Amino acid sequence: MFCTTCGNPIAADQAVCSKCGRATAVGNMQGGINRVSQHYRTLGILQIIYSGLHALGGLGVIFVAKFVLGGMLGSLNPRPPIFVQPLVEAIGWCLLCFSAIGLIGGIGLLSFAPWARTLTLVAGFIELLNVPIGTALGVYTIWVLLSSGSEDEYRKLAFAHP
Repeated sequence: MFCTTCGNPIAADQAVCSKCGRATAVGNMQGGINRVSQHYRTLGILQIIYSGLHALGGLGVIFVAKFVLGGMLGSLNPRPPIFVQPLVEAIGWCLLCFSAIGLIGGIGLLSFAPWARTLTLVAGFIELLNVPIGTALGVYTIWVLLSSGSEDEYRKLAFAHP
């Protein structure tokens, strides 16, 4: 066998390359920490980006409800129905609340906080409803966080990063 990084010959049961220090296939199978931490990092970054974009959308919807529907269109004759402005504003606040869940969960995943896994799962299930990008992120979230052994590996990572 040879190291996939530097090409150094390694023994079949060797977990780490003696030349470059990189984990071998045996080392990845034994610990799996590199794979898990890489997916958690990717998931945290994706959650932050996706939730940040939703927060911008929520702020835009609230702006439209307050200033466009409440101001400019409110002076039209006939006026829009009275329930339109509060309904649109409530939708904007819901978008902001859902994006806060994803933002906090993503930041927590990057720091391996013990509560972040559960909060990000909640965000992933909510994101499943937003076709197509939210659905893809929700499926990836569920795959990363609920795959076999991922909870134990996350606990090890959270313990290692105080």
